[in-house]
Amino acid sequence: MSILQIRNFGPINNLKIDVDKNINVIIGPQASGKSTIGKVLFFCKKIRDYYVDFILQDTFFLQTHPNELYINFLKYVRRNFMGCFGTTTHMSPFEISYSYQSGQSVTISLKERYAFFRFSNELERDIRASLVDAYHIYRENQSQTNMSFVASFNNKLSLKNEIKIHFTELANKIFGSNEDIIYIPAGRSLLSVLSDQLDVIDISTLDLSMKEFIERIRITRTRFGTKLDSVVSDYLKTVQGQIKNMDIDIAKELIKYILKADYVNDSDGEKLYFDDTHWVKLIYGSSGQQESLWILLLLFVIILERKKAYVVLEEPEAHLYPEAQRHMVEFIALTMNSSDSKFLVTTHSPYILSSANLLIQSGMVENNAVVKNEEAIIKKQLRISPQKISAYKMNENSGDILRDIIDKSSGLIKSIEIDSISEKINEEAERLDLLEIKYDL
Repeated sequence: MSILQIRNFGPINNLKIDVDKNINVIIGPQASGKSTIGKVLFFCKKIRDYYVDFILQDTFFLQTHPNELYINFLKYVRRNFMGCFGTTTHMSPFEISYSYQSGQSVTISLKERYAFFRFSNELERDIRASLVDAYHIYRENQSQTNMSFVASFNNKLSLKNEIKIHFTELANKIFGSNEDIIYIPAGRSLLSVLSDQLDVIDISTLDLSMKEFIERIRITRTRFGTKLDSVVSDYLKTVQGQIKNMDIDIAKELIKYILKADYVNDSDGEKLYFDDTHWVKLIYGSSGQQESLWILLLLFVIILERKKAYVVLEEPEAHLYPEAQRHMVEFIALTMNSSDSKFLVTTHSPYILSSANLLIQSGMVENNAVVKNEEAIIKKQLRISPQKISAYKMNENSGDILRDIIDKSSGLIKSIEIDSISEKINEEAERLDLLEIKYDL
């Protein structure tokens, strides 16, 4: 299991959660710690990628003694931690621990106002050994000096690519995961408003998770120079193997339901096409379109490429009509089933929970009955097996308790946990009715 534990960090006093389900849902009021869980999980999983990034920087190996490589790697990871969460000098002592799927772990604690990283024995041993291997590879290549500048340059690029492939595979092995780690924050519409400036905007002052999200958008949007059908056709021209055609068709259908348009990023900028001739600039699209766009496109790429991902997704319901929220949950379930991807989803919406419950109930009923295609209520690609989902509620007061809100008897999420305000509103409305009768108003 992948276990995340957080003590005295941000709004969270003491928390332990298994985040190894395919869909992990967390609800709770503002400032209770939901986003903190998402960002901490994102960072811990991204250490694998920071390890590869460190190895690809040859200056660390050409100007450093091999005995100092591991210490420098820890410093590099610490800088990324500060990039994600800010300076630690004002923080109280905290401890974060995360167990990777391979059984290895990392512990982050505050000591003398610095974030201190400690890896489990086997993981530390593997990291140290691989850093020394990289050191010898760089040194051996540096000794090859009798070549032209162009040949040397091309050789360096080739070496970097070979190193990236080798150590990426090694990182996946020692950290026990080959998932693409994706963070999709709340407030996504701002990036749509800034779409024309996104390639030139200075992101140096943003936190690391937002930087990586913007970089992912910059790269991904270049793939959508045409409408979805053409994107799929172009992809099939460049790769070998099969796509899941039914999943792709369902994904395109759900995008049409939610986005109500077709996204294209051409020479004139980002546009939303309502039909073949009518379109609007993305910056003038609705808030719901702007908030949902990059959830839909990033998940579409996962389905298209059949790649496994771990997605931290904040507030997928933002600015969406309830019916669109249902389709958003279906899109998440489709991505999970199509690619065996996993999600950590934070939400404030009862519609997200009730929509998930419908897919869970279908998973319990329709997956275990001989249902003909014409009788199916929910498409099998959208069903959620109850074993693949967890749901928790943050304590409203102190962040001490993360309470399981899956009903053990039904297997469904207790959606009333997020919609208890409706009961209070109804109760006070009834009291107002009684006053109205009493005073004959």
